Amino acid sequence: MIDAVTIGIIGSVAIIISWAYETLEAVKRRKSLIDLKFSAMNLFGVLLLILYSWQIENFLFFYLNIILFAIELLEIAYSIGVKKVHRKRK
Repeated sequence: MIDAVTIGIIGSVAIIISWAYETLEAVKRRKSLIDLKFSAMNLFGVLLLILYSWQIENFLFFYLNIILFAIELLEIAYSIGVKKVHRKRK
């Protein structure tokens, strides 16, 4: 039987890969796939989950959320940059 930590690691890796893949696809298409209001709320939620996982000392959950926080920041920065480029072209 697979132990809980292994299941958590596999799940974390799957989430990170899927989120990173979506971000890379947006960059390839030079389009923003995210709504900035949604991203800001999501970023806030992930930050709270980082704090929560630190308090309960669940470091697998903590590191997962740190990585998701970084990816979300990259998505927001890229989306802002893409929207600025599209405004200049109009």
